[in-house]
Amino acid sequence: MIRAALIWLALTLPLAAQDLPDWQHTSINDLAGLLSDDDTRLLDHALIDLFQQTDIEGTVVTLPDRAAYGGSDGLEAFATRLFNHWGVGDAGRNDGFMLLVLADNREARIELGAGYSPEADIVAQDIMRNIMLPAFRDARLSEGIREGTLAVIDHIAQPSARGEAPRRVRQPVPLIPALIGLGIAGIVAQGIARNILRRVRHSRRPCPQCGGRGLVDETQPDPQAPQDAPPSRIVWRRCPRCGWRSEGERRTQRAGRPSGRGGGFGGGRSSGGGASGRW
Repeated sequence: MIRAALIWLALTLPLAAQDLPDWQHTSINDLAGLLSDDDTRLLDHALIDLFQQTDIEGTVVTLPDRAAYGGSDGLEAFATRLFNHWGVGDAGRNDGFMLLVLADNREARIELGAGYSPEADIVAQDIMRNIMLPAFRDARLSEGIREGTLAVIDHIAQPSARGEAPRRVRQPVPLIPALIGLGIAGIVAQGIARNILRRVRHSRRPCPQCGGRGLVDETQPDPQAPQDAPPSRIVWRRCPRCGWRSEGERRTQRAGRPSGRGGGFGGGRSSGGGASGRW
């Protein structure tokens, strides 16, 4: 009996002794250094906008591997445990999401809150298979994380906020260069332009000076932000046609709401829904 207890203790002690990583920001925690500066800024802006517009919390996490954090029980269990440890999402709706990439393990996971339907798991698998894994296999890790996160926002989170079903992701269409040669309208018809234009968050709004469409959001860290205050950025819109530029707007990065589990998120939980991928 004592021997069995000692064996059990030896097997479980490494898992208990290695703590899960703490969050540094509620939007992006690039602990493996996979994201470019431009993609970090873009995703930070996109996730903050999502929260401000819909109250849905999304977070991006990159780690070198999971072994250092007691992840010997597998990718899916580790992702669910990290999600629930941080408490991502609203505690009542459980509509948060986490995009996790483990560089050395060559694994990725879209972990969804318990409030999402099984249809959202199918769409998450679409995103993983059609958007993220092809980029990862081509060593375009930052691009895969960027496009995967934006796809989760567009196809899962935002429809959920509107009370709609998640939107399926279409299969990539071959011969993209030929389609581009036929004109952007043909690309739009196939759904490809949506990925290209995602980083233009207000492209359909007309310029107040020339009336042209295609306003671009630009952002930079706030140079006047106090050191003891939450991080903030200056955000403005620019027209690439006539050069018009809006006045800069200061936006403070949300530090998260107090919660018993996550300490900075809304206290949401996951029951293990989502999608995994390996490359």
